[in-house]
Formats: sequence, structure tokens, C-alpha cells
Amino acid sequence: VLRNGRRFPADLVILGLGVKPEAGLARAAGLAVGDLGGVRVDASLRTSDPAIWAVGDVVEVRHTVTGAWQLIPLAGPANRQGRIVADNLFGRPATYRGTQGTAVLRLGRLTAACTGANETALARAGLPFQVVHLHPGSHAGYYPGAEPIAIKLLFAPDTGRVLGAQAVGTHGVDKRMDGFGTALWAGMTVDDLAELELSYAPPVGSAKDPVNLAGMAAQNVRRGDVQVLQWRDLPNLDPATSLVLDVRSA
Repeated sequence: VLRNGRRFPADLVILGLGVKPEAGLARAAGLAVGDLGGVRVDASLRTSDPAIWAVGDVVEVRHTVTGAWQLIPLAGPANRQGRIVADNLFGRPATYRGTQGTAVLRLGRLTAACTGANETALARAGLPFQVVHLHPGSHAGYYPGAEPIAIKLLFAPDTGRVLGAQAVGTHGVDKRMDGFGTALWAGMTVDDLAELELSYAPPVGSAKDPVNLAGMAAQNVRRGDVQVLQWRDLPNLDPATSLVLDVRSA
């Protein structure tokens, strides 16, 4: 039932409401709270009160790609923040390098994963980027059971630095996203992706892994070997001089 009274028959309703930081205690204690509603901390995760640190879903963090303040409620970063605060409390100086938002979701047979910045975040930050899409197999095509992984790779046009990635598929999505996430954290480029030496056996991968192929596709764009049109460009094509050919499987 919608707020305006409209009703829709449904067997299942999923509410993607998101989460908000519970910063009431911080506000009551007079701590600085950011524009997104999270507690503001410095690089050592110390709040505006030098005797108080904060970690986890309640804090705003710097995004490693855009540098913008973000709310990124993930368990991995929260645990690492806790370790950093423990070091600081016991006199071992440590700093938090930011969060890049590597995440994975399982829904039915599908797995979806992402890392780094998406197009919206990059555009908002004023960072130039290029995009390639590819659909490589989850493992060697001649071995039974291979299924496509839809991959989107975002990279800097000038340096080729990896800025973000997203993928959806049934098998091997998490493995590939961990590869992209590690490359992004290390400041690697699409040339590095193309040259990565990754584990291969026909049941689990290909001699040219999807991570390698993403780097190679981006290389082709950066070198001018291919011209890429994005989906948003299709309505602007002149039907008199252009042909759109759908080569997807049924």
C-alpha cells in the first residue's frame, strides 16, 4: 500500500530502505557530526573530542577514490577501524586510509558485487572517467557449466588508473571483484590488470581471466583501437547511417 493509497498485489515485497547512523549519543556529547549524519573523525579515527574515538557504521569516512565524505556501512572496514583504534589507544600510532566500498550481495542464483566509485560518484566529484562493459565466461568455455559475468570497469582516461568496477553473474563474481578491489587499493592501472598473473584451471577460470580481459578491453579504448558507444548514446544515433545489432544470446 503506497502513501497515496494505491495498492499493488504482490507475493513478496522488498523494502530497500538503507541504514542511517545512530549518532544521538555523539550529538548529546557535543561531538562533531557531518552533513551525512555520521560522526566526523580524523585519520586516526579520533572524534572532535581528543579523548573519544569512533568506528564502524556511525562514522563518516573518506572515499579512497573521490576523497568525499561517505557513509559506507561495511563489516570489513569496521573491523579494521577497531584494530586501528586499539593501536592508537595503546600508543602505537595508526591511521585509516579510507574506504573504497568493496561489497557483494547474493540474491537467488545471482551474485552482484562492486568496488570503488560508480559513474554517479565520479561525475559528482568532477573526475573524468571512461567505461567498458564485457561479458566473459565464469570459466573456460569448453568446460561444462560456464556462465557469463556482466562486468563494468571504470578507469581514468589519462593514466588508466582503476576507479571502480561492478559485476553480476552466477559464478566467480566475488573472486573477480576481489581482484578489481585489490588493484584499485594498490593504485594499479588497466595495463596492470591485463598483465596480472591469476590462477587458472578450466573448471574455475580461463587463461585470460575476466579481470585480464577487462584490462585488455580498457587498453583497446585508451589506445584508440576501438571506439565505444555507451547505452545512453544510442538514442542519438542517426538511423539512416547507423545499424544497431543485438548479439546477445536469447
